[in-house]
Parts: sequence; C-alpha cells; structure tokens
Amino acid sequence: MSKISEINQTLQASARANKYRVSFTFPAAVGGVTPLREIDILAKAATAPGKEIGVIELLNQGRKLIIPGDTTFDNNWPVTFYLGENHALRIDMLKWLNACDNFHKNRHSGKPSEIFVDLIVEQLDSAEKATAVYTIHGSFPTNVGDVSYGDDSENTVGEFEVNFAYTDWVIGKGEEDDYSLISPTLNPTAL
Repeated sequence: MSKISEINQTLQASARANKYRVSFTFPAAVGGVTPLREIDILAKAATAPGKEIGVIELLNQGRKLIIPGDTTFDNNWPVTFYLGENHALRIDMLKWLNACDNFHKNRHSGKPSEIFVDLIVEQLDSAEKATAVYTIHGSFPTNVGDVSYGDDSENTVGEFEVNFAYTDWVIGKGEEDDYSLISPTLNPTAL
C-alpha cells in the first residue's frame, strides 16, 4: 500500500478549510438588522480558537518537575467579512461597539448580559452538515476594522475584519465541552 493510499484511508473525507459556518445573533441592546443567514454568507474567513495550558515549575533538590497549570485562552477571535454595498453588517457591528462604549454620549454598558453573545463556528462536511462545533462564550467586538478603497481594486469585493473578545470556548453547543464525535455524511466523491 502506498503512503498516499494510507493517508487517504486514514483521513477519509478530510476537513476542508473552506467548509465552515459562522453564526451568532446580535444582542438586544444592538438591535442589528442583518439576518443570521447573511452573517454566515458574508463571513469570508474565521478560525476555530485555540487553548493553552500553562505550566508550573517545581524545583526540588536541583531537579525541575513540571506540572499543568491553568488553562488560558487567546481571547481574541478575528473574523473577516465581505462588505455589502450598503455596509449593513459593518454598521451593525459599529452599533454593537457603541452599545459597549458610546464615546459621543459618554455612556458605557454596565450590564455584560446586554452586550455578550455566544458565537459559533462549525466545520461542515460535503452535505453542509456540522461535524465539529465550537461555541465561543461571552463574546463582544473589540475592533471593527477599516474599509479600504483604491482605484487598483477593480473587480474586488470589499471586506473588513472584526475582532471579538471572549471569556472561553467549548466544543459543542452547551456550557461544557461535549467531546462526542459527529459522523460526517458518507460521500466518497465529494471534495
């Protein structure tokens, strides 16, 4: 058996980087007008967030013992969105920023429940069925990126990036990790 055959047999229908879905709803304080389906369609790029465990070094008689410490999260989740002609999604994101802290009205949200939402990013199989789900808790935007214009950008769709802060994330849609595996749709001819 060749190495390529072994890799194909092990990976089977491997995860495709371009098959994903991003979903969330705007908090009530924002009153966003962009439908959930459009948010997913306009999400050009996203990631499944990472997790790290710190280490504690214990020194004993000239030897170093390393034990696991606390879990930490990067707490920054960037998503790149395509820009619609009327900038509706970007305006909704800017409204969300204003709900967090409105510089012009000198008003800062004192109620996290009014601005926090759960963001979800899912890996999809060839039949558009979710095979891995990441729920990102306590999320809100910290930065709505700029929009670039230029005469050399003919035939280019505009885009902007939003950075979200979050408290933690889990595998699954609950409050705790659900490590059960979801079987992909069997479709050997799908790419």
